[in-house]
Amino acid sequence: MRGLKWLYSLERGTLAGAGVVLAIILFVALNVLSTTTIPPLRLDLTANRLFTVSDGTKKALAAIDEPIKLRFYISRTISEDTGFGSYAARVRDLLDHYVSLSDGMLWLEVYNPDPYSAEEDEAVSFGLQGVLVNDAGDRGYFGLAARNSTDDREYIAFFDPAREPFLEYDLTRLIFDLANPDKKVVGIVGSLRLEQDPAKGYMPWPVAQQMKQFFQVRALGAEADAIGEDVGVLMVVHPGQLAGKTLYAIDQYVVAGGKAMFFVDPHYQSAPQQAVQQGTLSNKSDLAKLFDAWGVKFSADEVVGDRTTAIRVNIPGARASAADFILWMDLRAPNFNADDVVTDRINSVILAGAGHLEAKEGSALRLTPLITSGTQAMGIEADAVRFGPPDPVQLLNEFKTEDRAFTLAARFQGPIASAFPDGPPPAEAEDGDAAAEKTEDAAAPETADTPALSHRARSDGPVHLVVVADVDILEERFWMQPRNMFGQGISVPIANNADFVINVLDNLAGSDALIGLRSRGLSVRPFHRVEAMQRDAAERFRKTEQELLAKREETEKKLGEFQIDAGRGTIVLTTEQRTTIDNFRKELVSIRRQLRDVQHELRKDVEALMTLVRIVNIWAVPALVCVVAVILAVARRRRYGRGAPAG
Repeated sequence: MRGLKWLYSLERGTLAGAGVVLAIILFVALNVLSTTTIPPLRLDLTANRLFTVSDGTKKALAAIDEPIKLRFYISRTISEDTGFGSYAARVRDLLDHYVSLSDGMLWLEVYNPDPYSAEEDEAVSFGLQGVLVNDAGDRGYFGLAARNSTDDREYIAFFDPAREPFLEYDLTRLIFDLANPDKKVVGIVGSLRLEQDPAKGYMPWPVAQQMKQFFQVRALGAEADAIGEDVGVLMVVHPGQLAGKTLYAIDQYVVAGGKAMFFVDPHYQSAPQQAVQQGTLSNKSDLAKLFDAWGVKFSADEVVGDRTTAIRVNIPGARASAADFILWMDLRAPNFNADDVVTDRINSVILAGAGHLEAKEGSALRLTPLITSGTQAMGIEADAVRFGPPDPVQLLNEFKTEDRAFTLAARFQGPIASAFPDGPPPAEAEDGDAAAEKTEDAAAPETADTPALSHRARSDGPVHLVVVADVDILEERFWMQPRNMFGQGISVPIANNADFVINVLDNLAGSDALIGLRSRGLSVRPFHRVEAMQRDAAERFRKTEQELLAKREETEKKLGEFQIDAGRGTIVLTTEQRTTIDNFRKELVSIRRQLRDVQHELRKDVEALMTLVRIVNIWAVPALVCVVAVILAVARRRRYGRGAPAG
């Protein structure tokens, strides 16, 4: 104790100063230690866990077996911009996290390209897209270029903040493509040219563009007579009237154990009317011959109308500016199979004029629903809506729920029998000598040099099919939204239609690494409660409007008769008739006032809810911090109070 007398002899101020210095040294030491040895702690409170690296990403990074070099180009003007700075920091942070998870297989280099510099030339050569940042014409870069050991290249031209919910997906896809350069083949059969559409200037559909990021997409056409052995997954899209040889090729591919995905539709709403009228394209499709033999029941003459998932559409010329279109369904989490890998992370899928699916009675196939309608749904005769644009208001007026959910997309697994029990169908008749020559060749005896393919009457084991009772799911207008970025048009997904399709193809092809992170988020996050309030108010408004329109039509008819007769001099309106007309006009004014009141109440309820949301978003976190600070201060005071010496 005597050795410590010098410590007691020090003044209190000197001890306090020394304590501050020691605290600073300890703080710096802990920061250095945590930076080098302790991994950063992350807390993700977003609904879709957008800031948490998914298991799919970890799986993809763990599977890298060759070094991949990442070049991150970020101009100083972009990183210092208030609109991009925070997003640029997030991209850099995520890239660093990827490198830490890759076990040394990812190398990251960061460049800040100045105008007319060698770094800018490199960025342009890799395919990165610069955006104008000032009036002098200088361009800023915010993109990523990557290269593997065999010099395969991939890039993200520009990190668009509108795609922030898909940031992890875009990065993991790029790395996955470089780590797996050999892509499986997806063969497409059907009447739609997804891979090269003349109506789009021979450009692929957006869904096909996304498919090409993961697969070799091969167009087999509508008259294929064989499915190549290298086809990993067969995709049959809007088959229409396929030739017998094509149906047989599909049948034998599936019976032999090939994986297949089918898109059929009782009412293909996006079919060009001119093509339908000319007979070059049908607005419905079915595979009755194959489905009936396999045990799949598809309703080709009935579409599903769903009240709870209906999309609101504008109605030109009506007092009610919008109404629920029950044929267009915005399907959400309750409509997806949460236990299936291809749908458990899907947030939204939009279908239009979809049919429904079942397993045939006595079928050996097991049906597993992937997407279902709500329970407030009904079947509608397809012919009632197929010819001419359907009237959303009329469909609502005639709606009568069947109180059951319809299966809109499903897996079918189990043994099947061939739809051609007697072997290949006879050759179809053709004009000219070529047909006769083909017939002779078909009738020629088999030789050792030209053996016939063996016919399979039954599958050796269970087959695996996925059937979607809608083709409009593939149409760009239902799942993408055009936007403008620095004067350039881009399209941003508003639904997971393409994600669902690619998830299924990935699953059928045996690769599930990217399934769990394709649907990490959407650029549009709807307010479901607000939508429900709008739907209820619109329902009340629509009923009142219908009463008004009926009364107006009846009275206008009577007024027209009175005016015609009065013009001929055959009738003069009596006082009672004038009183009746005046009373109706007063009633008309009253009903219009009721309509305005309903609209006002709708706006009032919605505005009150939105105000509450704003208050929570703006003040909830600061208020929570203040409450925690007060609690800690009180607890600290009490602890010090208990430890103080008695007076």
